[in-house]
Amino acid sequence: MILSAALLAAAVSPASAIGQSGKPRVLVKAFLLKTDKTFDHATSWCDYDTICTLTVGDYDVGLRFFATGFTIDSSYRLRVAASRENAEPCCFFEDGHYETSVASGLPHAETLYYRTSSGLQAFGTFYIALEGLK
Repeated sequence: MILSAALLAAAVSPASAIGQSGKPRVLVKAFLLKTDKTFDHATSWCDYDTICTLTVGDYDVGLRFFATGFTIDSSYRLRVAASRENAEPCCFFEDGHYETSVASGLPHAETLYYRTSSGLQAFGTFYIALEGLK
């Protein structure tokens, strides 16, 4: 998991916030490693007071912050869903729900599943890290 978090952190390194507005923002880094060993990744800037969405391959990722004023310890809700009809079926978390709570913006990993007639089948691992810029 540490290696995966390092890969995620290396995907984009924000040297500065040049060109950003005066409004506080957070850098979201996301990496999806599927069970077939293929992967997709993306980065995006998000405002703290909105629902943040970004596309990672064929999947839409949504984050909803619980409180305004993001800090690295802020909690948020996370959702990953197929963005196209012909994308592989996805995405439920281990508890069978399509949305989960994440306790902080620190690097985090969640196993994703899809539903089959016999239950949940592993789809891959989703890694996410948030970086607050002041």
